[in-house]
Formats: sequence, C-alpha cells, structure tokens
Amino acid sequence: MTVLLNRSYAGYAAGAVVSLDTPTETALVNQGIASNTAAVPTAGAATANATSGRAVIAAAGTSVVITNSYCTPNSKIAAFLNLAVADTTATGVSRIVPAAGSFTLSLNAAATAAVVIDWAFILPTGEFMTG
Repeated sequence: MTVLLNRSYAGYAAGAVVSLDTPTETALVNQGIASNTAAVPTAGAATANATSGRAVIAAAGTSVVITNSYCTPNSKIAAFLNLAVADTTATGVSRIVPAAGSFTLSLNAAATAAVVIDWAFILPTGEFMTG
C-alpha cells in the first residue's frame, strides 16, 4: 500500500507518495495526515527516517540517495527491484553505498521507465531491522 502525505512526515515532504509499514500508513490515514493511493512513490532523492521503505528512480536515472538517520558507513542494507516489468534495461540494484546519514542505491543500467526499489536495514544477526 502507498499513501499520499497531506503534510510532512518523518522527513518526507507534504505531497509525497510514500510506502511505509501497514500500521504506520493506517495511523496516518486515520489521523488525516495521509490518504490511501495506488500511485507509485515519488521519484528522486528522499529523506526516509525509517528502517525500510521504497525509493523510485525516474526514467533515465541510474541512482538515488536516501537520507536516513539510521544509516552509518557500516550499515547493512538490502535492496530489490519492485515493479521492474516496465523496464527491461535496469534489471537489478548493482550497488548500495552506505554513508553517515544516507545511502545511495544504484542500478545496473539507466532506467527506461520509473523503477521502484524496496530497501531495508539488516541487523548483524541477519534479521531485518524493524522500527
């Protein structure tokens, strides 16, 4: 599920379409902070202070930077293409580069259509981080 934010939340700007965990999205909708939508999340660099989320790289793009307060240079992050059917050139995430306060997701080739990437932090135990 995705939501359209009526006002800024967790570093996302008002008007952004974002994908969060179901309990958070439900709470935001119930509080009038967001509304349900079937739209693809907003493309481009984003601030996402969450332990998992979605990023979108627009057509012709090759990477996206996510600003995230959980990220350190030693963070372990998993990322996978979602909705790759629209693009037959960009078929995978080729690189994930964590830094202090952000990480960069890069594709194996320039996207010919918008590409959605699901990402999540991984704990040293190999489990996905929840928060």
